[in-house]
Amino acid sequence: MMSMLPNYILAFIFIVFLIYSFINIKIEKAKVSNGCLYGIGILIAILLLGMSIYGIIFNIPLGQVQMLIENSFK
Repeated sequence: MMSMLPNYILAFIFIVFLIYSFINIKIEKAKVSNGCLYGIGILIAILLLGMSIYGIIFNIPLGQVQMLIENSFK
């Protein structure tokens, strides 16, 4: 169970970040000084959230999920 703890922690952090970003940009109409970098940050958060959820569903630690992705490109 301890090897799965980073998956849950990262999933929670990325969900909070994405909800915060959605509220700031869509609801409060906040201006972002560098939209390109902010967009890249959101894409990375979505990618890492997907990796965390995949690890949670299939009971795989995050390091092994990364290794599976790396091996699929070889």
